[in-house]
Amino acid sequence: AAGPVADGWLTTLGIGAAGFLLRDSVEIDEMKYPIRVHEQRLLADSEGAGRRRGSPGAYVEYGPVGCEMDVVYLSDGTFNSPAGVRGGLDGTRAQQLRRDAEGELSGELGAYARVPLAEGETIVSICCGGAGYGPPAEREPERVAADVREGLVSSERARDVYLVAVAPDGSLDRDGTAALRRAAGA
Repeated sequence: AAGPVADGWLTTLGIGAAGFLLRDSVEIDEMKYPIRVHEQRLLADSEGAGRRRGSPGAYVEYGPVGCEMDVVYLSDGTFNSPAGVRGGLDGTRAQQLRRDAEGELSGELGAYARVPLAEGETIVSICCGGAGYGPPAEREPERVAADVREGLVSSERARDVYLVAVAPDGSLDRDGTAALRRAAGA
């Protein structure tokens, strides 16, 4: 979660850590263990917006290679997403799903479970986004434009939530931002 002087950090992991709290690169872990990480990325627009934004959530999908695997997890943020403070918005909620060998996703799994996976099946973890601190319209426009360039926030969310106009090349549109904030009384 964000605080009064800093954005949320990209350091907290959920079941997306795949059991590797301290881990090597994905490639090294895949060489050492019978696991394949199919996808791992940050999720745009999952942060709790605020003067200081929460860290974005993450998506990871992994499964066993040449064996069966039991995934045992406990996931914070499944029922209650991180709550924004002092005008900051909530982060997104965590989700856990199972993909069968045919590629179909199951219904949402619970906040904690033991999930047996056969080869060809995967677990999908969507880690919650961190909570924001302070009203989003008070975030410095330059920081919002940087978040858009980094892929953490979409230009639409920058406009609608942070009241910041970002040009297609990722640069800050100062006149557009002033107009958005003036129209909103911010």
